[in-house]
Amino acid sequence: MVAAVTPTFNEESNWAGLLEPDLLVNGAKPEQRVVYSGLSWERYLAIDKERSKDRSFPRFYYLDGDLEIMSTSEEHERLKMWIGDLIGDFFFESEMDVVPRGEATMRLELKKAGAEPAQSWCLDQARKFPDLVVEIALSSGGIPKLDVYQRFKIPKVWIWRRRKLEIYALEDSGEYERASESKLLPRLDVSLLERCLGMDSWLQARRAFRAALARRTRSHRR
Repeated sequence: MVAAVTPTFNEESNWAGLLEPDLLVNGAKPEQRVVYSGLSWERYLAIDKERSKDRSFPRFYYLDGDLEIMSTSEEHERLKMWIGDLIGDFFFESEMDVVPRGEATMRLELKKAGAEPAQSWCLDQARKFPDLVVEIALSSGGIPKLDVYQRFKIPKVWIWRRRKLEIYALEDSGEYERASESKLLPRLDVSLLERCLGMDSWLQARRAFRAALARRTRSHRR
């Protein structure tokens, strides 16, 4: 993706390669992000229409004329799927009826904002926009995601960053405040979720998470 937006001075130039983001501590590749500025809402929609011809194209975030184009990586997709599986297990064990929305595109023309979260859910019933969104930030930069989701008034935003889950709640002031636990899902053990996401095996992680959920459920029912 970087090669498509950077100049090539000669055939031997390694310009694009030098702009590749550094590998993570575990050797995995992070996402790649490029931000284009000065694009109208209509241009954003036109670009997205072109993307519909090839859905493997990167994800988009838009805010006040800035368009972030983000390509994911294997590690990003792994975390996205694992978070979805584990949170799904939590919802099931807690007997919560939810409406998964995944990466469904969110747009507000009047607010000049657009987003495609890694995971998202509506709780209890379907709504125009989700109650909870999850973002994965293995690389820095790009459009501030809290600024984007503030336009949609998303109640809870979780950001996976530096192997930790950052929890943000939208306050009455209209600003996001960071919290140590989720008031939306008070029975969720965030530290357990973080430990399981750091495991090497999907099966091991899911077994450990489900076992802990079962123990908590039994304890809660006593």
